[in-house]
Amino acid sequence: MRCYADTSFLVKLLVGEPGSEAAAAEYRRLKLPVIFYLPLHALEVENALRQKAFHLRRSVPARSRGDIARNNMVTFSRLELMLKRKRLVEVAADWDQAILRARTLSEKHTESLGARSLDLLHVAFAIDLECELFFSTDDCQSRVARAEGLKVIAISDSNEET
Repeated sequence: MRCYADTSFLVKLLVGEPGSEAAAAEYRRLKLPVIFYLPLHALEVENALRQKAFHLRRSVPARSRGDIARNNMVTFSRLELMLKRKRLVEVAADWDQAILRARTLSEKHTESLGARSLDLLHVAFAIDLECELFFSTDDCQSRVARAEGLKVIAISDSNEET
C-alpha cells in the first residue's frame, strides 16, 4: 500500500504530544506501513522538532535545558531509525507537477474548505505518488484528501480518531 503522511502526523509518531498515542495506535493497527518521506517532510519534521525544543527552552528553568537537548537527540535518533528500518522511505517527487496540481486543488476546494497552500501541496504530492492512504492530523487537509479519493486516517489532537 502506498502511504503518505502530513508532517504533523509524522511528528506525532516521533514526539509525545496530544494525539501521539492515537497516531501510533493507527499506524500499528495498519501493521506499520511504509510511508513516503519527501525532502519537504525532512525540512518540516526536522524544523518542527527544533521549534519544539526552542519553545521548551524558553519555558523551563536553565537547569532543565540539558534534558531538552538530550530528548531532542533521542527524537532525531528515532527519526533516523524509522528511515533506516524503511518505515519512512525517502522519495523524490516532481515539485513543478505538485505545485500545478495544488493550484488545481485550490481552485476546486479552497473557497469551500479553506485549505492552506502547504495542505494542498501535501495532498498533491500524495496524489502524484499514487498513494492510496493519507495520514493526517489536519481536518481541512483530510477533507481535501477525501474529496480527491484518498482513504484518510485522521487523528485529532484530542486523541480522538475522526
